[in-house]
Amino acid sequence: MDQADLAPQMKQYEDFAAGDVRWLPYLVFFNRTGYRSPVVNTDAGGFRLGLGPDGPCSLLENRPDGEVNVLLGGSPAFGFGATADEHTITSALSRGERVPWLNLGAPAFNSTQELVLFMLHRHQLPRVRDIIVFSGLNDLVVAGLPDARADYGQFFFSGEFFSQLGVPEAGQQLRQPKWALGRLAQRIGLSSGAAEPEEPRTPTPEERVDTAVAQCARDLDRLLELAAPTGARVHFVLQPTALWTGKRRSPEERALIDDADRKMAAVWDLFRPILDPAVHAAYRDRLAEVCAQRSVSFFDANPAVSGDEWFFVDLVHLNDEGNRVVAEALRTGLGLGGDRELEGVG
Repeated sequence: MDQADLAPQMKQYEDFAAGDVRWLPYLVFFNRTGYRSPVVNTDAGGFRLGLGPDGPCSLLENRPDGEVNVLLGGSPAFGFGATADEHTITSALSRGERVPWLNLGAPAFNSTQELVLFMLHRHQLPRVRDIIVFSGLNDLVVAGLPDARADYGQFFFSGEFFSQLGVPEAGQQLRQPKWALGRLAQRIGLSSGAAEPEEPRTPTPEERVDTAVAQCARDLDRLLELAAPTGARVHFVLQPTALWTGKRRSPEERALIDDADRKMAAVWDLFRPILDPAVHAAYRDRLAEVCAQRSVSFFDANPAVSGDEWFFVDLVHLNDEGNRVVAEALRTGLGLGGDRELEGVG
């Protein structure tokens, strides 16, 4: 058995991700807008719909008038792998609750992009109760790309992004920002007579942890400043991966992960150096310390899905049951729900 047999919904996600990248100011890229299918649906801004107490809702479609909760993060927060919108983490968290959860997840986002997205749409949110940052892995992945510690760091699709800038016209090169010119020159060979640059050294897993933790700490500081006037609680959740959990893979997981390895080996090669359990332990402890210093609740979601059941559709994305189990663990571990009164003003 392969993905087509065990997780046919993944074909829909492939279609969702197909086509030209949606380039945007500040965010660099974001989700497709107005996408409709039995599996995944997005509103006019690209935000995924979820099932709230009063039916399907999102930031820009059927947005609730009262309090809301917000989930930030990359593709697992978006629900990449769920068979339908009602089986994402946000929908599972909304089940049986008065205050719905809005999905602000975006596949391939790092923590800086998650922060900027929240900042750009803060004015469209009603009163915010809880904010969960369900993240961590993408910062580690892009920390292994060239120039990850330079300027504003790295991001997915950066190579294609800088290629889209084109070749600067003569006389305009000096007006390019330093961060753009340097990387663009590497990609298109504008070395100004200099020798061909050496192949960049690949950072060690320890260096990647250092870079990712520093980026997360910086972005968490800014998120706390944005959230403070609302009275919302901010939580950080380290997302689970099949290898970080230490779980014994179910037959379905073995078949799906082996199939993904055969089809997308180059993609998963970016992830493998930081999916080692030792990297997880060091990263978890460093992130927990960052959160403790800021009085932010920290939760490692990996133990929640460490059992023998089928939770993953690949190394990093959860199926419906994985989303449900993680949502229940978050509800308990973070003290979500209930009738807590907010101190701030939305």
